[in-house]
Order: sequence, then C-alpha cells, then structure tokens
Amino acid sequence: MSSITCTINASVLKNVEKLRLCKKTEGMKAYVAKIDAKTLEVVDNEQPKGDAAQDKLAEEEQFKDTTLEEVVDDLPDNAPRYLVLSYRYEHKDKRVSYPLVLVYYCPETARPADRMLYASTQQLFATKAKLDKVYLLEDKDDFTQEWLDEKVAKYSR
Repeated sequence: MSSITCTINASVLKNVEKLRLCKKTEGMKAYVAKIDAKTLEVVDNEQPKGDAAQDKLAEEEQFKDTTLEEVVDDLPDNAPRYLVLSYRYEHKDKRVSYPLVLVYYCPETARPADRMLYASTQQLFATKAKLDKVYLLEDKDDFTQEWLDEKVAKYSR
C-alpha cells in the first residue's frame, strides 16, 4: 500500500500547464518547483511576495526564454528541486519538437530526509502534471545540452 507524502499546490499544476502552452521559440523555458517542508506541499520555487505589482512582474518574467546555463546557475548546491523544461529539440531526421520534460534534481549532498521526501513525491508530481519524460539528475555539472538531448532521444524512436 502506498501513501502520499506531499500534495501538489494548484498553482504549480497551473504553471506547468502555462509552460506546456507557451509559444514555442528557439530558446528554452524552465519552471522550478520545490517542496515546502513545513506544509509538505510542492510549491513554486519563487513564492509570491504579496505585492501585486511585483507578483505580476514576476509572473510575466517566469516563462521568458532562458539558457541551460542560467537554469544550472539557479539550482541550489544542496537541495533537491523539480525542473520542468520545454526546449527546441531537433531529431536525427531533422524534425523539430518541443518536449516537456521533468528533471528531478537531487544532489548527493542534499540531506537524506530531503532526498527521500522528493523521491517519494516525484511520481505523484509527474502524474498530476502529465509529464511522462522524467530524468534524475544528481550532479548539476552533468546537466548539459548533450545530457538532455541524450535523454530525450531515448523517447524519440
């Protein structure tokens, strides 16, 4: 019998859906979620500040094009995160697609309790967010375009 460790905040699922429906561009779009250890809820990595003007500006900035390097730079060294990415992927036969992937980032230096909490919630998050491409990343130095393309290529046969 399985038990649910965490819940998924509705705003997280809403933001994943916004990312799914974003205009496709040459760049990458990223959304980051974390688990609030106090409430045991998956929440936006950037919590609203309560200031309506700042929150609206943050929402407009949320799905701007980014680079993989910027995403990596924003990852914490010792704490897991869920990353949802959409980017331009060119197949070997030159077709272009924009996969939506979940990268479960869980550094080996994270506290064991956090590692277990994220691991136990990862499948629920993927299911609720309708993400079928899920990859584990333990070292952010490994997170390169080649790594991501190699993972996506396995699904693209």
